[in-house]
Amino acid sequence: MSMVAKPRVEPAENDITDIDDGEEKVTAGAFWPDIVLRELRLASRIPGRTTTSRLMYVTTEAVAHVTDELQEWQQQQQAEGYSTLADAPTIKPNGEPEIPPRKINGASINIHRYRRAVYAATRALILESARDVDTTNKSDRKADALDTQAEDLWRDVRWAIADIRGAQRIWAELC
Repeated sequence: MSMVAKPRVEPAENDITDIDDGEEKVTAGAFWPDIVLRELRLASRIPGRTTTSRLMYVTTEAVAHVTDELQEWQQQQQAEGYSTLADAPTIKPNGEPEIPPRKINGASINIHRYRRAVYAATRALILESARDVDTTNKSDRKADALDTQAEDLWRDVRWAIADIRGAQRIWAELC
């Protein structure tokens, strides 16, 4: 007879990371929500071998990329009187704006999608810089796997941005 000990399920607020990022966060102005490194690290499974300062550096670039991609959309929303991403309308599947914005777990879907874009971009940037200089076959296979993961993450970034804009998700590769 065998016995399997199942770990006790803990509430999400009890989650801890293997490194303490303190209260570190990346801010991009009043329109955009702050990106808290602790939350990003937990959601994206970024281990402590990525230091807080490195995570801050990469996350800053991810936020810059996502906000650059959404700059025109942001200006349009602000011109229509929406002062934050949480206030901006979400877009229905038929392309019509939802006012008030649709919420999940008490937060605008736009907030979830913004975080998804930033978290995915951050993880992709970390993976892209993780390639070893080792030239063995094993290292090449690992690098190829990291490349595939990074490509999938960049796709997630594009899709999250398209979802915020209410644009069609298009992914085409021309050969």
